[in-house]
Amino acid sequence: MLIVELGIKLNKDFEYYDKVLRKNGLINDFMVVTHDLYYTNKDLDGLTESEMKRSCIRLRSCNGDNYNIQNNLINDLNIKEVLNNKLNDFEKRLETFGYKKVFDTTKKDFHYHKAGMCNKIQLQQIENIGLLVYYDNKEYYEFDSDTQRKMLIQELNSYGFNLSYEVLGLDKLRTLYYKKEMYSKNQNG
Repeated sequence: MLIVELGIKLNKDFEYYDKVLRKNGLINDFMVVTHDLYYTNKDLDGLTESEMKRSCIRLRSCNGDNYNIQNNLINDLNIKEVLNNKLNDFEKRLETFGYKKVFDTTKKDFHYHKAGMCNKIQLQQIENIGLLVYYDNKEYYEFDSDTQRKMLIQELNSYGFNLSYEVLGLDKLRTLYYKKEMYSKNQNG
């Protein structure tokens, strides 16, 4: 089963979409500033967004806390957290395994929800990229990817967005890698 996640770049500012969502009964129930660092020892040329994610070790720090290791690809690396003041030491250790830093991203992530919703709409202000809306819905996972995509756009539009069914999603990692906006139908694909 392929899960479709939309990641659509928006053309208005955060305040506009915050107001639209609130007007449609959603509340902003979570906000976090996330700093992600990605390391790989692979060639990322030609990979999809999902393949790039799976090819990287990701370190994530939320609101300035220590970094949690996500997607640990090194069996000999048996740690789950890197202290902020030990990041340089950790990066040197990764280098011994042939890994180098390929992405360094910061985003402000706002989650919106209302009663009856099983998932949250995320507005993400991503440094050097812009404002994106991310959304998937587990109630749609049983459908084929084109149907999921259409249903997700339809649902977002019911909350005040004005998205065309033809709009493609922006692939964050591919955009950073190629240094130009890269698009696809599914940010999990």
